Amino acid sequence: MSDAALNLLSKTFASAMLLNADPDRVAAAIQKELPILTSEQEAKQTEVLALSENFPSSASELNAALGGKKFILGTDKPSLADLIIYARVRQPVAENWSSEEYKSNANIILWADRIQKSEILRAQKPDESAFISTAALGNKEKKTKKEKGPKPQPAKKEAAPITPALVDLRVGFIQKAVKHPDADALYVSTIEMGDSTGPRTVCSGLVKHIPLDEMQQRYVVVVANLKPVTMRGIRSEAMVLCAANEEKVELVIPPDGSKAGDKVFFEGFDGTPEPQLNPKKKIFETLQPNFTTNEKLEVVFKTEQGSRLLINKVGKVVLAPSLVSAEVR
Repeated sequence: MSDAALNLLSKTFASAMLLNADPDRVAAAIQKELPILTSEQEAKQTEVLALSENFPSSASELNAALGGKKFILGTDKPSLADLIIYARVRQPVAENWSSEEYKSNANIILWADRIQKSEILRAQKPDESAFISTAALGNKEKKTKKEKGPKPQPAKKEAAPITPALVDLRVGFIQKAVKHPDADALYVSTIEMGDSTGPRTVCSGLVKHIPLDEMQQRYVVVVANLKPVTMRGIRSEAMVLCAANEEKVELVIPPDGSKAGDKVFFEGFDGTPEPQLNPKKKIFETLQPNFTTNEKLEVVFKTEQGSRLLINKVGKVVLAPSLVSAEVR
């Protein structure tokens, strides 16, 4: 943990949530309780801390990032990111959010309640009157139960199936990549993706995994329809697709002869992608765990009927440089 981050945490944590707590004592107490992070989690920590700087405008993205997670980095107890982000969101949520905002950002509310109940916070005798309340969620449920008599229900629309066809996967060409001026773990790349509006800017947490010179003048595969997010003051408009295991991360390789903007898709899922994926529907988050590589280094999507290759329109396959049976994200 950097001195700057620890200083921010100790001051914010103490002043925002604790009664008469000495910042140095708080810092010393929590430092030994923080989980040890993997390099991947450290990169993710940089991203989510940057996202939280724009709270509450980034509430929907933060809510999506917390979907299905106990704590924001996937740890089994609160991390540095959880504590700093809690300190940043506590006051806007507690003082300004309406009942509807509570409901639409339920992941944030439930996560915040876990932080409040965690041993790391309880040990410091916090001011519980300043806690984020989950009552708005509970009250909504109670009101529903008290309503007497059946109400006519509108006809339910059958939900469209979530398939890889909804994800806009394309070949991109990195014109130039530089290190983010305010985030040590991030690259900022200018990537041509075939858009009529020109190249896009993309932030990637790859500094610890891929040398800067290997990020220049090369073809990659990108996810082009994620909702843009601002990362430490720079708007990121896509995501670079990588293969990864616990030891290594590497950029996947587009088919031979590819050019910027070429569509790639999983076999059987050559549909029309969404213009922009809705973070609340968690489409990419639902599909991505089934993106992987096989023993031939081919990128595939696993289904109950078997694996589907990631190909271009003439059937050439997207490959990983070296990682077999690796996650692709």
